[in-house]
Order: sequence, then C-alpha cells, then structure tokens
Amino acid sequence: MFDWLKGKRDTRPPYDEAKAIAQGDDVEARRDLAALTDLEPELLYFFATDKNAEVRQAVAENKAAPVHAKVILSKDEDKKVREKLASRITELTPALDQDASSRASEMVIEVLQGLANDQMAEIRSILSQEVKQLDNIPHETASKLARDMDASVAAPMLEFSPLLEDEELIEIISESLQDEAITAIAKRDGLGENVAHAVAETESDEAVQALLENQSAQIGDNTLNFISEKAEEHENWHGPLVNRDRLPDQAVQNVAKYVTTNLVNQMIAKHNLPNNVVKDLRRTVFNRLNKIRSRYVEQYANSRVLLAEEDEGIRRQMENSLTELGFIDIRCVEDGETAMRVFEAERTPVKLMICSDNLDDMEGQEILEEVRDLDEDIPFMLLSEKNDEAAIMEAKRYGVNEYILKPYSDADLLKRIENIYRKLGH
Repeated sequence: MFDWLKGKRDTRPPYDEAKAIAQGDDVEARRDLAALTDLEPELLYFFATDKNAEVRQAVAENKAAPVHAKVILSKDEDKKVREKLASRITELTPALDQDASSRASEMVIEVLQGLANDQMAEIRSILSQEVKQLDNIPHETASKLARDMDASVAAPMLEFSPLLEDEELIEIISESLQDEAITAIAKRDGLGENVAHAVAETESDEAVQALLENQSAQIGDNTLNFISEKAEEHENWHGPLVNRDRLPDQAVQNVAKYVTTNLVNQMIAKHNLPNNVVKDLRRTVFNRLNKIRSRYVEQYANSRVLLAEEDEGIRRQMENSLTELGFIDIRCVEDGETAMRVFEAERTPVKLMICSDNLDDMEGQEILEEVRDLDEDIPFMLLSEKNDEAAIMEAKRYGVNEYILKPYSDADLLKRIENIYRKLGH
C-alpha cells in the first residue's frame, strides 16, 4: 500500500501515487489529498467531480484549486460545497484586477454569478458578506445581491458596497418593502444628502433611527425638519435626533414640543443655543408638562439659577427638576471655581444659588462666603448627603437658607424653593 495512505501525510505524494489515490476507494485519503495546496491542478480539477461531497468540499476550500474547478463547484448539488466555495470567494477575485477580458476573469465572474443566483439564501448571504466591500466585482453582481428579497443577502451590500451609487440606492429605497434593507442603507458611511432624505421619507421606524444615529450621514436641514415633524409618534427617534451634531432652529423648536425634559436639556447643552432660545424651550416644556404649579411660578421664570454640583447625574436631574418647576434660566457647573467665574461674569444677576457641599475644589461654606461677599442677600440652597442634625445646624449657622438631602424628591425641592421665595416676600 502507498506510504501516504499509511499515515505519512506531511508531504505531497509523488504524482503517480497521488493519481492512484484519486482513482481509489479510500474517501478519507482522497479528501486529505484534495486539501493539499501544492497538489497538481489537474488532480484538484479531477476531485471537483468526485462522487463524495466531502472531497468536493475540500476542493472548494483549497485556495490552490484552479478556477475552472471552482466553476464546476459553483453548480454543485451539495449545499456545503457551495457554502465553502462562497466563503472563500475572495481568494479568486484578485484575478479580476489583472485582465478583465482574460479567461480566468471570465471564469471568476461565472462563479460569482452562479453563487449570486443560488436558490439557497444562505449561500447568497455568505457571498454577500464576503464581497460587500469589494470594488472589483461586476456591478451587475453587486446590484443583484443588493436587490435580493432576502434581507440577510441584501443588507451587507446595501450598507457597505462601494459600487452602489446614490441614484441606485434611492431607486432601491423606492422599490423596497423591507425595513431591514432601508435600515442598511441608512447606516452607510458618508451617506449622501439625497439618499438620507429618501430614507426619511419612508418614515420607517428602524431606518430613520439608524439614519439619525449615523453621524457621518449628510442630513440636510429640510430632512431634519421633516423628521422632527414626524418624530412625536416615534419615541426611538427622540434621543438620536437631539444628539445630532447639528440641528436647524425649526427642528429644535419642533423637538421641544414632545420630548422629555431631560432630552430638551441635553439638546440645550449640546447645541450651544442662544439664551433667549433656551428660555423659550424650557418654557415650552414647562407649559406642556404642567407637572407642578407653584404660586411663585412667575418669579421662577424671571430668576436666574446657578447650580454647582460635581455629579453629572444629579446635576442633570436637578436641571430637569428646576425646568419642570418653571425655571427657564439655569446655569449648571461642576466645580466651585467655574461657579464663581459665572457668578461674577454674568450680566444678568443670579437670583438663586444651589450648591453641593463637597465640590472637588471648594467646600460649600467657602463658596457661600465668596458669594455673599458679592451679594449678601442672595438665597443659597445646599445639597448634601449628610442627614444629621449637627450638619444641618452647622449649615444654617454659616448662612445656608435651605438644606436639601441627596437624593432629593421633587416635592421636597419645591417645598425648599417655595420657602426661599416666601421669605423673599414674593
């Protein structure tokens, strides 16, 4: 018996021996032989028609197999053979860069077309994943895969293929009934403005969300305004819309009519809006939510608040709470130095100071003393986690007007603020 069949398989057997094995009945030996990358091309071609599917699978995975063997395998009746061939297709595509008119290129194209036309969606899906970023495959193949009725096939091409121009993408959007396909287009890097508008016009819940989350997408003002008009019924659009790098004025006004207080304040922080716009947005939120009505609400609307809190979560929560109480002019900072700079620099004077008792750079008492040197009458509310009588009495002793425990409730916050405004004589 041949040495190679006795386990000495670390080297390729001589040609005559390999040929005899190829014609023999030992399936395992034929399979192992078909997997060798230095086997003669004619033997690999011979194995492409082997009666055993495992042998043909080995040829499909063998990067050294000749292209004409792969053409045969692209029509193989065994699904696994075609799957393995599709998964290794990029080993063939470099031939397309050499000479498009060569017989080798023609055969590669034949393999691509055969797999793109495969009856099994799984095969087409594997092919799509493999070629999605290639720019040297035929446009016809890319277009066919992109228009496939199975989303697992179409989506990779629609999201990544460099061969799909804007005009074709818009055409596909107009023809598509699949949210998955439109969503894939919405995720494309550097998506063009016209395509973005076509995605928005579908009002697809998932696709428009993906479009808004795609910061590389070129979304025009008209498109953003259109989305902001439709977004009230699509809660999953709210966050991504607010967090776009840029929003036109009309979209900003539209959004404030239906999103949460938190998102309005996120929008204010992100887009560096003029103070008069900020006031209008917070007033819109307050009037819409109508959560808490105080007898001092007019005074709240005319009072500038300076909030100094080191914890971002608590700071954002307090900003939201103040907005819902009716305050529309709120300055938020995270440290004492910035708080003092804002307090001294603002042309509109601060009417209420809310400050944590333990900022990273200054104690609450230290800030209060500096503030009172500039304005001895300004109301000062201290935020603290210290829930003991000694701490509260100490704060009162050095001039704190109201002391509120963290975490706080809106009801407690309202009570403390009303105490301040009542004592002010409003």
